[in-house]
Amino acid sequence: MTTRLVNEHEEQVRLQDLYLKARRVALGIVVGQLGITLSISAAGLLLGGPRAGVSALMGGGIGTLASLCMVVSMFRLSASTGPEKIISRVYRGEFYKLVITAGLFALVLLSIEVSFGPMLGCFAATLLVYWVALLRSVDLTLVRRVKESE
Repeated sequence: MTTRLVNEHEEQVRLQDLYLKARRVALGIVVGQLGITLSISAAGLLLGGPRAGVSALMGGGIGTLASLCMVVSMFRLSASTGPEKIISRVYRGEFYKLVITAGLFALVLLSIEVSFGPMLGCFAATLLVYWVALLRSVDLTLVRRVKESE
């Protein structure tokens, strides 16, 4: 009985650690998106003028805000939540992200005059942050495996 309780507690601690790590990575992606948005917007402002800078800010802001909403939606539950509920939150977060992205693009395109290239370019750059995070996590996983095998 005691061994079983210890094993269950260890499993809960492991799940909590994984949950916190995943949340840190997800929030890190949003921070990375914000950083790339501000950098590209500043470069657009300096190189292309106010319209290019604002357009890049709008595109990057849309990508960043949509990602933030998804992260908040996904990580509202605790680490001990069942897998069915977790996957439901992932799908819900993706749905929110798509609706927010489409809605904000429509709002921006209908309400202000933007340069489409900088806006779309900066939005695409926010999507690249996912790939950088993925490649970085794969690299760290490989490094960890090599160290464990030594």
